[in-house]
Amino acid sequence: MSNDITKNHITDCFNVLSRKYSLNKITVNMIIEAAGVSKSTFYRHFLDKYDVMNYNYKRALDEIFRNNDCKSWNELFLSILSFIEIDPERIKNAFCYLGDNSYDQYVFEYSFNRMNQTCIEKLGHPLFESEIYTAKLIIYGCVYAVKDWIFANKRISKEELALQIDNAIPEKYKMLL
Repeated sequence: MSNDITKNHITDCFNVLSRKYSLNKITVNMIIEAAGVSKSTFYRHFLDKYDVMNYNYKRALDEIFRNNDCKSWNELFLSILSFIEIDPERIKNAFCYLGDNSYDQYVFEYSFNRMNQTCIEKLGHPLFESEIYTAKLIIYGCVYAVKDWIFANKRISKEELALQIDNAIPEKYKMLL
């Protein structure tokens, strides 16, 4: 298998396990067995099970940006929430783990870095020191609003949540999509 195919295969097998088990119960050996790969193959692609979990988010978000020409935060969050609705138990299980390498920590860091990279691409410079905390507040707010939506059994529609997130983002930061 090529590198990308193998990495995605391992990730897909991890996803099957994460629908049945909490992250605390999943082991690298379980992932290796489910994927039918050797330990060395697993470690060639991932550091540990948390790295697989986090790669999932990166892969999903990159796919959303690649396939959906999101022109607004509303469109972006509709795409993200639609992705979550496909496999809510797996996402819920991922958010249940707290501590080092947690899903919400990775989601925050990856999303913040993506926003900062977009700033460089569109404006020619990273976020200024005076903008960093506002950007972090936006990202934290988005991550925790989505997390709350998942754990509150989606008491509002994905369309309403996406609209509320879009309305909460200052105009200055909307261009950093």
